[in-house]
Amino acid sequence: MEKLSPRERIRAAARRLFNAGGPHVGVDQIIAESGVAKRTFYHHFPSKTALLAEFFRERDEVWIARLERHASAPGKSPLERVLGLFDGLKEWFAEPDFFGCCFIRGLSDFGPEGAADPVLAGCVREHFQRTEKLVVGLLKPLRPKDYKAFVPRIASLMVGATVMAHATGDVRVADVNKEMARIILAD
Repeated sequence: MEKLSPRERIRAAARRLFNAGGPHVGVDQIIAESGVAKRTFYHHFPSKTALLAEFFRERDEVWIARLERHASAPGKSPLERVLGLFDGLKEWFAEPDFFGCCFIRGLSDFGPEGAADPVLAGCVREHFQRTEKLVVGLLKPLRPKDYKAFVPRIASLMVGATVMAHATGDVRVADVNKEMARIILAD
């Protein structure tokens, strides 16, 4: 951590703290963990909202890249590509720093019904839109005539697996929901 620039130390501390503790982690805690002065923090991030927005955008990029990597392996059939989403989830659930989904946790604070900060609400909304777009792109070749009916089903299985893995610590829920997706898509 000492070899990182002050900005990167702030980002690394925020990444760990927001991931484990959610969006309510305070600036003072981030400053303490990163080892920078308060003035340095505010030099790089004018507000906690700016830092949290950067965290959300980074997490979204990692999420999409992971899912795309598992869904787009060469030689996969359209069905295997969709089911690959659940392999990506299982990989994520098995990581030692898996603490659930920051976007699901952020819905209560930044979702459509809350008195949300518009920047953070936008980050959460964009995450779910990008995920849906990815699912649509994978379902179209498999179910060209009725893919729209399957998008919420697959997305719900993904979100449900994430919540259950967070609640139980059992990574096998990804396999269970992968099998459910296989059954649903065979309909």
